[in-house]
Amino acid sequence: MINMLMWFLYCRVQDFIYCPAILNIYSTFNLTIKSKSVISQKEQFSDIYPLNITDIIQAPRPLITSVNATDSSISVTWTSATTPITKCKIRYKRLNTESWTETADLVSSVESQFVIEGLQSFSVFDLSVSCFHGFGRWSDWSEETRVKTTESLPSAALSLSYYVDSDENSGIRRLVLLWKALDVTDARGLIRGYEVSYKPITQPSLKKTIHTSHLKAVVLVRSEEYEVSVCAYNSAGRSPDRRLTVDASRTHDVPAVRSLWVYSDGSSLWIRWEYEFTAVNISEFAIEWSSATDGEHRRWERVDGSTFTVRLPGIEAQQTYNISVFPICGSLAGPPNNISADLQHGALLDPVGFGLLNVSSSSVALRWSWKEAKPGVCVLQYRLVLTGPDQIQTLAVFPDKQQHSFLYLHPNTKYSVHIHGETRDGNFTKASLDITTLLLDYEEMMRFAVPAVLLLLIFGIFSVLSRTVCREYLFPIIANPRYSLIGRWLLNPHLQGSDKICVLKLDGLFLMDQQMEKSVFVVSDHEDEVPLKTSETAEGTALWKPCSDDEESALTPSSLPEYVDLPFLPDSSGYVQTGQIPGERNSD
Repeated sequence: MINMLMWFLYCRVQDFIYCPAILNIYSTFNLTIKSKSVISQKEQFSDIYPLNITDIIQAPRPLITSVNATDSSISVTWTSATTPITKCKIRYKRLNTESWTETADLVSSVESQFVIEGLQSFSVFDLSVSCFHGFGRWSDWSEETRVKTTESLPSAALSLSYYVDSDENSGIRRLVLLWKALDVTDARGLIRGYEVSYKPITQPSLKKTIHTSHLKAVVLVRSEEYEVSVCAYNSAGRSPDRRLTVDASRTHDVPAVRSLWVYSDGSSLWIRWEYEFTAVNISEFAIEWSSATDGEHRRWERVDGSTFTVRLPGIEAQQTYNISVFPICGSLAGPPNNISADLQHGALLDPVGFGLLNVSSSSVALRWSWKEAKPGVCVLQYRLVLTGPDQIQTLAVFPDKQQHSFLYLHPNTKYSVHIHGETRDGNFTKASLDITTLLLDYEEMMRFAVPAVLLLLIFGIFSVLSRTVCREYLFPIIANPRYSLIGRWLLNPHLQGSDKICVLKLDGLFLMDQQMEKSVFVVSDHEDEVPLKTSETAEGTALWKPCSDDEESALTPSSLPEYVDLPFLPDSSGYVQTGQIPGERNSD
């Protein structure tokens, strides 16, 4: 470090007569800086700098004596020193902003006053004053003075949304109204509360009015149209009314948010959710949270429709909070999704009852449930993980999801399924399950068995039908003479004819029937069994012969009488001779 002594040496450009005349506002000097080292005693001189007294004289700093504010203006009064002041200027800015606004130069005197207009109502401003002699330099800015404008009527109507909540069991309908707090520039003061009025359109005399300090109101309605109006008010008056016509008999298709979860970073809570984009265009989300022990003190936050993560400020330790998220679509709102959380654990939910719901050859269905509990650690999220020989599937699970199916698995393969909890320090396994897929599904077996059974059934029916048809038309049944008395008699080579002529008189044996086209008679191989008797059956007239008990027992099933259908014989029928054709004579 070098220690040096410095002198300022100056001389007047023109000669001077006496010393007091050296320094005046019109003086001009040449300034040289001389420095000397304390150690080496070496001296150095700077370059020469021209110096005008008018350039370095500065006006004295003014003093603000009073400020008076209205809802849109501030009146400022200040004083300067006895030195004549030619002009001043004022600068001001709103609280928590960076840029200053300066007024034009103001003609001033020792005591001056100026009114700043066009200011925002119920706003805090910082202001200061600087003055000028007419030569030299402007004074330093005065000490900043803070002042607040007064309240005025709110200038804008509220942004109002609603949805209808109906209880199918009780039939009660609730109209839930949500509105957004006015911006400071529109509120123009401290909002003291909100006035909500509603009435049936068909019965205006049933109008009801309620007052609330919250940004939500729930009223009971019937299934009809209502006219609803909401306004805000401060100490200066009311805002313009926001009016809506609501059909309480309808519910609108604005779905609730899903996959809602809360986690803690140690100093605040973070809430996140997902939303399935549908035909309804979501403009923003409304988040409401309050302490479980103080439900009247509610806080609200609004974010645009593309935001899905929000930090909740003002969270206190050792407090449990109830959090709700509402989707907003213009004048329509959706039902909320709710969750409880605290700063130590985050979401106060735990998955329980993890188990198998269904298993097939290519898929596994799992189920679980959620229980309100305080987990041992702060869980960022839970994940469901399936691990197999050659594949891993994973997804995040949230309280609105209680089952899931893993698809495209391999048959007869062993898989492990786990629920993992993710924390800032690592992961832990909450529950696990080992599953083996089936070789064949019941549906697959039925898919093969049913067509096979149907094919066999059709083939059997076709076989039976084709056999009957083919036998009837292609292979007709030919009588086997071995099963007939006549056939056996004709085929017996030992039978010989005799000279005895047996004549069967047919005239008295046939019973003619006008409704019958055929006559029936009995042929027997016993010649001595006469006379023949006739009997009427359902198929015509039959001839039969009596027999003794010995003969009846000697007959086999093949020796039973046969009934033969014959055409009608004409009256000119002759007789039948054994072994001869009618009309021939015996040679004997």
